[in-house]
Amino acid sequence: MVISKQIWFVIFFLCQAFGQQIKPEISNLKIDIKQNGVFVQIKSSIPINIQNVTGWSTETGWFYITILNAISDSVSILNSTYKFPITNIQTANSEESTQIALKLEREVESFEFYQSDTPPEILLSLRFPVHEVFVQSKDDIQNKFSSNTLYLMPDKSTKYKRIRTGLYLVGASLTIAGAMDMDNSESMSWELPTGIIILTGTYFFDTILYPKLSQK
Repeated sequence: MVISKQIWFVIFFLCQAFGQQIKPEISNLKIDIKQNGVFVQIKSSIPINIQNVTGWSTETGWFYITILNAISDSVSILNSTYKFPITNIQTANSEESTQIALKLEREVESFEFYQSDTPPEILLSLRFPVHEVFVQSKDDIQNKFSSNTLYLMPDKSTKYKRIRTGLYLVGASLTIAGAMDMDNSESMSWELPTGIIILTGTYFFDTILYPKLSQK
């Protein structure tokens, strides 16, 4: 009888130990600032179910990431490297979830989460409005000014990058609009071929012609 009680005690203990869910631990944030948004890699100890991840932004500029059944390494998260337009990072753990907050100095127009199992991480894409794509960051502006020199006009490379980005945006917008029109009608609209031509021409000039012209 004593042996039987001991066996049941061991079985109960093992069931409790293995029955508990192992929570993913957010170990690090890797933030990559792009011209049209921010790309965040949320690295974890084990894969995270994408359905447990939600996000939203506030009028005060904070973007909140909530992950159910997970915890965060607060010290590591708060020491993550970031720069403008991100100005602050906060994190908080609770029994049910962990929350990471990013303070941005630019408006977030849209966002999307992606899941990666190898390595285990959640990828977050924050996109800025199109009209802000050409707005220079504070770091870029500061780098163009010195105590003795004032630059009134951007250099040729900066002009070229702006024109190239604008063409890519116009081409992509026309291509997407044309593709959507094809879903609603049998005939092809002018937007689709025009967008493809702009994208192809810009890519050809950017990757083949411009490097040769720059060497002259």
